[in-house]
Amino acid sequence: MNVALRFLGFVWALIFPCFFVFGQVKFRNQEISIQNDNDVYLLTGQDRYYTNGININYRIALPGKMDRQSSNTVLDFELGQRIYNGISIIDYRRQEKKYDRPFAGYLYVSAAGTRFLPHDQVLELKTELAQIGPKSYGEEAQKFIHHLFGMYEATGWDTQLGNSFGIDLSAKYRKGLYRSKNQVFDVGIMGEGTIGLNNTNMAMAVPLRVGKLKPYHASTFTHGHLTQARDDADKEWYFVYQPSIARIFYSATVEGGRSKDDPIGKLYSIQPWMLSHRIGFNWSNHKINYGINYIFNSKELKSVFHRHQYGELFFAYRF
Repeated sequence: MNVALRFLGFVWALIFPCFFVFGQVKFRNQEISIQNDNDVYLLTGQDRYYTNGININYRIALPGKMDRQSSNTVLDFELGQRIYNGISIIDYRRQEKKYDRPFAGYLYVSAAGTRFLPHDQVLELKTELAQIGPKSYGEEAQKFIHHLFGMYEATGWDTQLGNSFGIDLSAKYRKGLYRSKNQVFDVGIMGEGTIGLNNTNMAMAVPLRVGKLKPYHASTFTHGHLTQARDDADKEWYFVYQPSIARIFYSATVEGGRSKDDPIGKLYSIQPWMLSHRIGFNWSNHKINYGINYIFNSKELKSVFHRHQYGELFFAYRF
């Protein structure tokens, strides 16, 4: 618990000064955000599977053709790293593997374009380049974090997946199905799919939001708040619950790179179906956006001992 509180305090110590650094500007169609994923936010003392991730995003709404103070297209550029760990298997000689999940780092950069369409529809297309294996520097990042917070020595990286580089293409579609007249409750539907050398999957979700809401084309939920591009003091806040189901066809952080014959990846098999529950809170005004999410997934591998769960903490500044 003490480690969790220290880690949480460290993240907010980095984020909080951003509230006061930037001055007033008239148009706010750009945004820089930082997000940290970690199972330490569950406050349960666990440290396993998808154990840490950090990503930085730069987003910009392209000017509209007729009105430069509004837009219906947002570009999103992202740089990030994810770290995956397994749990030691006591009698591993029978299975030829020491851990129930392979150790892996995932270093990536991506570019996405989001288009806001009539009738509360949102379409996103994305390209992602990623490196797994020692060249992703997952081992170095985790050992640095554990040393910084006085945690146990991270072991098991001698069994990590080999180096592999790949590209993925993905598409996501959202549509609002119902929103109450007083703008305090809405429900939508989301479908997405990815195909590539690192990930191949498809998923469907039903997001439900309660709070002070904006429609999808103007909400932080879809990054539509950037399309307004004006100094709008109107606040938005909401709780969100999003159940989803996914069909996983391939995952490089489990099976190794598709272009390589990885002996470690051969020892593991993905769980083809995954159920997920996302519970979170988001608050924003004309300058800042922050919140927290908790993600509870079913098992991602057939051999893992526990479910896959973690928390997300994020902060964004609009300028």
